[in-house]
Amino acid sequence: MKNLVRVFEIVGTVAGISGALLLSANVQYSAYGYVLFLLSSLMLLGHARLIRAKWLLGLQTCFLMTNMNGIYHWLLLPIWSGQ
Repeated sequence: MKNLVRVFEIVGTVAGISGALLLSANVQYSAYGYVLFLLSSLMLLGHARLIRAKWLLGLQTCFLMTNMNGIYHWLLLPIWSGQ
């Protein structure tokens, strides 16, 4: 169990940092930073659940919803509208 907690923590952290760097680079593929943020949120949500950190779980749930909103607006809508 401790190994799984550690994996969630590490993957979540690395994905979050990578997503932030990609988004802040303001390049053609920056919107994919939201996908990395989504991965980060899922991993850190799992981590929070395993360590029973209720406030961190709430924060990651909020981040998960905002990341899904970012994916919808920055990746899905342009595809669906043909841009």
